[in-house]
Amino acid sequence: MKYRLSLFLSCCFPLTLLSETGPESDENFSHSVSTPQKPWTKRKFRNDPNDFQFAIVTDRTGGLRPGVFPRAVKKVNELQPEFVITVGDLIPGGGRLRDQKEIRRQWDEFNGFVKGFEMPFFYLPGNHDVSNGVMDKIWDEMFGVRYYTFVYKNVLFLCLNTQDGEGSSPSLGKEQIAWAKKEIEKHSDVRWTMVFIHQPLWVSEEGIKRNVNGKTVLKKSKTGWPEIEAVLAGKKHTVYAGHVHRYAKYERNQANYYTLGTTGGGSALRGSSFGEFDHATWITMTEQGPRMMNLTLDGMLAEDVTTEAKQKFWRGMKFTESFKETFPFREKVVTLQVENPLDTKLSGRMSWMLPVSDHWTVSPRRVSLDVAPGEKKEIQFTVSHQGDVSTYFPLPRLDVHFHGEEDQYHLDKALYLPLDLTDHVKKYPEKTQMTAAEKRPVIDGKLDDALWKGEPSISRLIPRRADGYAPVKTEAWLSYDDSFVYIGVRCQEPMMRDILSEVETRDSDLREDDSIEILFDTNHDKKSFHHFMLNPKGVLYDARLRDAKWNSASEWKTGKEDSAWTLEMAIPLKDIEADLKANKNWGFQMARHRPRMEERKSYQWSPTFWYGNTLPSFFGQLEVQ
Repeated sequence: MKYRLSLFLSCCFPLTLLSETGPESDENFSHSVSTPQKPWTKRKFRNDPNDFQFAIVTDRTGGLRPGVFPRAVKKVNELQPEFVITVGDLIPGGGRLRDQKEIRRQWDEFNGFVKGFEMPFFYLPGNHDVSNGVMDKIWDEMFGVRYYTFVYKNVLFLCLNTQDGEGSSPSLGKEQIAWAKKEIEKHSDVRWTMVFIHQPLWVSEEGIKRNVNGKTVLKKSKTGWPEIEAVLAGKKHTVYAGHVHRYAKYERNQANYYTLGTTGGGSALRGSSFGEFDHATWITMTEQGPRMMNLTLDGMLAEDVTTEAKQKFWRGMKFTESFKETFPFREKVVTLQVENPLDTKLSGRMSWMLPVSDHWTVSPRRVSLDVAPGEKKEIQFTVSHQGDVSTYFPLPRLDVHFHGEEDQYHLDKALYLPLDLTDHVKKYPEKTQMTAAEKRPVIDGKLDDALWKGEPSISRLIPRRADGYAPVKTEAWLSYDDSFVYIGVRCQEPMMRDILSEVETRDSDLREDDSIEILFDTNHDKKSFHHFMLNPKGVLYDARLRDAKWNSASEWKTGKEDSAWTLEMAIPLKDIEADLKANKNWGFQMARHRPRMEERKSYQWSPTFWYGNTLPSFFGQLEVQ
């Protein structure tokens, strides 16, 4: 398998030294062709015994998305690299976690995934793995050391610990630096040095822009990295890092440096232009150096898919204003900065996507422009909202597309109004009502009871960023009697055959399946909640706060219609600690997940923007009638 992939790479990127003897010179090759002309090319088989292939997996945590890493393990096994190495952030961990039992549980879970690899796996610590004395001790018990080297086929692998001290700040301690210098010099005759670090230390040294009291400040950190770079100077080497959850290729110290994307860590997954994708990096080590491809879990991407210049372009494209006052919003001027750091002219078009209602207006609606290399431009838009706060969502969204000359660059990006709407959601929550049931429904998943025939309590879900509508309709009915809350949901689905419903065990994570998520904060303290999820198979997740060991005595059933899947639930009031006499205003949230190749979003009733569904402070208000 590894030679087939190497053959594929060499065909795509031919070397300059080609053999004229062809496959017939290989003693392992035989054929039936007797004519002078042969139906194959003159190249040799790519089977140099000094060449080898290995895979890199990157951040699994820091916004863990369950199910991604195990899927990567299976796919990497199919490619059969000689070994796998990581750049850290393997468990949720974090600096505040000091519960040994929980830390060991997290490691047991991760090591269970690692056992699935059919080849050696090399560990490297990230800030989620070693951030305090307790986590450091457990790491040392399991893995012995936090930094080390190994040599394979005359290639040095230098694995460093960028968390050389308490907390998450990047640092290489004096002892580690002295050790690394000796290791590099001791192996000065290797054909290549591969450096693995979790945090991209060169970025910290050069400075990261931070917003401090409304001003942009360049924050630089002393990490000890320049001392390592000085010893590597003049040597053939490559550097790989993780941490930022965003892929980019850099050129430093006359070498290629890379920040890798994710293998299950938090990511907006906006695609290759943004360097946001789940992947494993495939390296073929040759005499000329490493040859590299990024294997996304859904495909294969070139190693320069995102460069530093491309990242500077899209990251620099932002509005200069930031508005705290969210209502009223009239005749606000917002300015968009566009700067071209590339070596080619960029041509772009921008178009505002407005909600169906006429409450939002933007002028101009569309803009086309060219930006020369090194040129900066500013575009101004005037934005108004004409309505009350209940008509704020969905929000306008600016869709942007740029391409370079000869069509060699493409960038698509969605930009949002520079509004801080977190306070707005809390001040003006979404509201709906729950009415008393005249008759208890039959919990059979069919939605044919009289209770579900009236107007739904919820008829609209929107994306987390509140920048549009869900592409399919979701309707929910809420009712109650003296003992139960009754819920009926219809999830319209034009492609029923595409529904994902694979989880079969109660209280498993259902976010990778089509699913409905329902949360109650019955005392409206904006801290506590009860959490329910169902997939189309009728598998239930229920939890009190985040404790999935808690089980309710609920009744539930799912069903299917021609173009929808449905669910019915009866949840005991006592299970969700609801006292109808004491409190008739509850916190409530509902979300729908549609994890398709073409549809990766979740949709919510009350938007939470960058946050997930389990923050009661962002819940809407459910009024018990």
